[in-house]
Amino acid sequence: MRAMRWLPALLVFAACGGGGGGATPDAAPPPVDAEPTPVLRNPLPNMTDADLATQSLQILGASGANGQSCNGCHGVTKQKLRYWRALSDTSVSNCLTDLSIATPESAQTMIACMREMPALATSDFKPKNLGIYATASKLPWFEFLFKRAYGDSYQDALDTFEAEAGMPKNGLPSLAQSQFDVVAEWFARGLPQLDDQLTGDPPPDTCEDGISADVAAHTTALKTTGWRALDRQNNMAMHGCGTASGRGCLTTYPLASDKDYGATWQIANRGVLRVLADNTYVSAYWTRTSPDGRFVGHGVASQTGAMIIDLQRATNITVDAMYDPAFFPDMSGFVFQGGPRNACPMSVLTSNPTAVTMTETGCRKISNIGLYQHIGQGINGNSDYFVVDNEFESDDGGKEPTLKQPDASFGSHGYSSFTAMVFTGTQYNVKGTVDIATPFEGDVSLSPSASLTMSRVAGNNDVQLGYVLRKVIATPSGTSYTYEAPEIGRYCFSGGKVGFSFDERYIAFHHYVMNTDADAKELGFTGVGDPGFAAYAAQGASNLFIMDLATGVRTRITNMKPGQYALYPHFRADNWIYAQVRDTAAGHEYTIASDAALIDAGE
Repeated sequence: MRAMRWLPALLVFAACGGGGGGATPDAAPPPVDAEPTPVLRNPLPNMTDADLATQSLQILGASGANGQSCNGCHGVTKQKLRYWRALSDTSVSNCLTDLSIATPESAQTMIACMREMPALATSDFKPKNLGIYATASKLPWFEFLFKRAYGDSYQDALDTFEAEAGMPKNGLPSLAQSQFDVVAEWFARGLPQLDDQLTGDPPPDTCEDGISADVAAHTTALKTTGWRALDRQNNMAMHGCGTASGRGCLTTYPLASDKDYGATWQIANRGVLRVLADNTYVSAYWTRTSPDGRFVGHGVASQTGAMIIDLQRATNITVDAMYDPAFFPDMSGFVFQGGPRNACPMSVLTSNPTAVTMTETGCRKISNIGLYQHIGQGINGNSDYFVVDNEFESDDGGKEPTLKQPDASFGSHGYSSFTAMVFTGTQYNVKGTVDIATPFEGDVSLSPSASLTMSRVAGNNDVQLGYVLRKVIATPSGTSYTYEAPEIGRYCFSGGKVGFSFDERYIAFHHYVMNTDADAKELGFTGVGDPGFAAYAAQGASNLFIMDLATGVRTRITNMKPGQYALYPHFRADNWIYAQVRDTAAGHEYTIASDAALIDAGE
């Protein structure tokens, strides 16, 4: 069994890499009290640059040598390593400023600097603020830091820090001090020998659109056999519908166009947008909904833990987890990463709790389920459940101006991991994990029927070239499966990780507004020089799109103002789309719903 992946990229990319610089921490000064301050790292002046590079790349898993390292989640590319180094330089300059940890006040200042919101003591710790030093989170220096800040009551705060920012995660062995010393020394010297020693097949440099006949055949077949049809046949009660259906649902929720903040969001003839919730907390990473649309989950950055909104009860349920919510298409259960267990039956939520501990009856810790996972369930006589995960880029944009798509730092050794499971009626049991090669692909999504995947594709300089659609052929073999995943479509545009509709006709994704003529013209401006576009170039924004898989036709379905970010679109079973909006001007987030896919299909 393969160990669980590391933390998502805004959380993981910083922890796996990053490096020092001229002010890189070395040995601590003499102790300031009876207990000496441990060193953060031991300098290694006698190691050659070549040896440092070789050993560091092995520790980080850059060439696939170590399956329990950074490469389990990320392509350890040259550009990514240099980015991690920049993050670490910033950490040294801004956060790790008193290696002697001279006073409790100094310790508290450094700890605050490691948080998502330094002024808010309840906000999450952010590995991006630590760089490579997040891999030292379980070494003596950080324990001493928290002990100096909090005295004898330090343990709870330290445990929270290690859970939220420490690397690696979930049972993987931590870096020993000697390993961290090697990696930190290499970064401190500026990653010498990187270009010489990190070699491999170059990423693709062109993208050509291509959609095979298999795509139309698939979408036609799943119109009547996919999970949208199955959930309807099983009389799934859709939230906010009552006796209505389709576009007649959710009419009790206000239109975004009736709100000052949402007056521009709706686009004529592209459906309505309804506001399901006004969130005063700050979410973290993606948002996902249950198939019936009742429950909406996401991580929370402004406080410890995560949240599931029960729209039926208009109640927020706190969850002892961190991120990556996902729901099985038959409503049997859900996955939520970063807590004591990660897979629970749906009865945990439908029992109307005020809080979920992830230790309720039926919940299990399934280490095979890697981070940033997508889940599905077989159809046509195959009722097994499937999970896929692979290299990823964490995408938590809009908290500050976000002016480009997530990087696509997926390497030539990239692979997708498929895990099959069976549900006993009370819990999920694993039937094996299999890795298949998907070089230069990451941020994989799995369709509800587990018969398609779609990944973002890396080009030169870790810039996304487009998306690849694969057909998944899972064949039972003993106690597990064998898998084939031939490419059946390629789409040459950029955006975030996609969500599949339950009839598998559409994908939905968000696209950050970039300072390009193409993006300016998409919003109706003449180009980047148009005065009306200046606010977008400065404040950023993101919009939601849907695409018909069989035709490749994309449709923008929101029109966000500068500083407003529509993110993480995903479908519920009847093809309503839910998403999260971050509004930097209002200081609020909104959970919204769109019927654009129903409009597009003429329903």
